[in-house]
Amino acid sequence: MRVLWFTDVLPAAARRHLGLPPAPGPQAWVDCLADELGRRAVDLTVAVPWPQPFPAFTSGGVRFVGLAASPEPAGRWRRVLEGWRHRVDDPLALAAARRLVRELRPDVVHVHGTESVCAPLVPVVEGAPCVVSLQGLLGQYRRFYFAGRTAGDLVRLALSPETLKGRGELHGYARLAAKARREAWVLRTGRWFMGRTAWDRAALAAANPAARYFHCDELLREPFHAAEWRPQGHDGSRLYCTSSTMLFKGGETLLEALALLRRAGHAGLRLRLAGVPPASEVGRLYRAAARRSGVAGAVDWLGRLDGAAIAAEIAAADVFVYPSHVDNSPNALAEAMLVGAPVVATFAGGIPSLLRHGEEGLLVPRGDAVALAHAVATLLADRELAARL
Repeated sequence: MRVLWFTDVLPAAARRHLGLPPAPGPQAWVDCLADELGRRAVDLTVAVPWPQPFPAFTSGGVRFVGLAASPEPAGRWRRVLEGWRHRVDDPLALAAARRLVRELRPDVVHVHGTESVCAPLVPVVEGAPCVVSLQGLLGQYRRFYFAGRTAGDLVRLALSPETLKGRGELHGYARLAAKARREAWVLRTGRWFMGRTAWDRAALAAANPAARYFHCDELLREPFHAAEWRPQGHDGSRLYCTSSTMLFKGGETLLEALALLRRAGHAGLRLRLAGVPPASEVGRLYRAAARRSGVAGAVDWLGRLDGAAIAAEIAAADVFVYPSHVDNSPNALAEAMLVGAPVVATFAGGIPSLLRHGEEGLLVPRGDAVALAHAVATLLADRELAARL
């Protein structure tokens, strides 16, 4: 079978080929799937829009191609202007993708995510089914983008130097909203989709009842298969969360819950937070929230970590906490469950499809710091329950 896979994320093999350093982040999950398909009887080509297109090369039985994509504008003021335009479509990359489809004549075309710049291919590919994987649901993410933010937070974002330069979270929201409009069109016009949760299945059924839906779970990175959480040696002093710089990940709720727990008798409790660079816009908002809650000295800001470091953090934590306001099937949560750590997460989006409350972890309402603190305290007090979950 000949498969052509479009992704906006540069895989590790391509980074090595181009002489670029490794980068922690979403490409790790793309790499897992590419590696697995490369070991099977699949003729796989992975195509990536890239400002410096590169000729096809083969690594691990997989062919990689760099598609011509629009480069960043030259000149400071042109980049600022482009940042304020919030354009998400790339006609150059889309034209290159169409040419590649005609050249390879694949049996299946796969677009990785409705947010992909190649998503508009979905309804126009001829001669082969074009399947899009539902990674997130941007239309729903847009509704919760600023959840938990204070008026002061929004003022700080509006006055941020990043905003003036056409970057930062307010512009990120505008671009996400534009992608959400494109996603709505893809959901209405596509015929074949892959997803992993009851939530994304329901969203597709509402948008396009005639579409075919295929359940397809995500592959997880190797370090999380090797790591193991052991209840011995955990002293109830460490929470861990893998987050990101998306505003809706609920960091402010977690910090408020940490303050409640420390005041309620867990005075030595610390939070280790990964995925949020302290100097980023979201990092600055979280640090301000930590100061307001009186827990600034109880948070270890770890920044971005690779898979091995994250697995080690999960294995060493007393409780893994995932407080997001909305998510479809967060790999961070699935990785913690694979390691075996006791988990507290929010009843939001597709998360209940991953975690059964009371059997595989505890679920709490989104944005509810009191409920979050109570669930964490329950696991810290009942180590037998924590080990069972």
